[in-house]
Amino acid sequence: MKYLILLLCCITAFASCDDDTKICDQDTRTFANLRFRYPNPNNNNIEKDTALPKVTVFALNKDSLIKKRVGITGLQLPLDLGNDTSRFYFQTDSARVADTLTFAYKRQPHFVSAGCGVVMYFNIDSAWSTNHIIKSVQLSVKNITTINETHIILHF
Repeated sequence: MKYLILLLCCITAFASCDDDTKICDQDTRTFANLRFRYPNPNNNNIEKDTALPKVTVFALNKDSLIKKRVGITGLQLPLDLGNDTSRFYFQTDSARVADTLTFAYKRQPHFVSAGCGVVMYFNIDSAWSTNHIIKSVQLSVKNITTINETHIILHF
């Protein structure tokens, strides 16, 4: 009986030493969320959200992100953690000239928890394009955190 009680005490002690702070149960993605808008000629050119045909996007001097995907209404772009600017190649279809999107921002490390560690937040100073296809770039929310919201609107 003594050994049974001692065994139960040991099991309880080991179970209480389990550290739940090593588990990350939060979203730690910090992407720049983009939406596309196009003027509606039937409604006094009031802009509406739109889907683009055959979108190709890749970070310049890095890997491709999206290649010839059809019907995209928005994007999530990862910003460069080591630089204060990120540049992206943006093409809507193979027959048109591509644009270059550029984002300038300040990086801010943010401690989330012991399990998640540090996440990089971004504060966008400016965003612009080469204006071949994209007519203008609008910043709707400058602070990029783990909250899922639209940061940038591309006008076509």
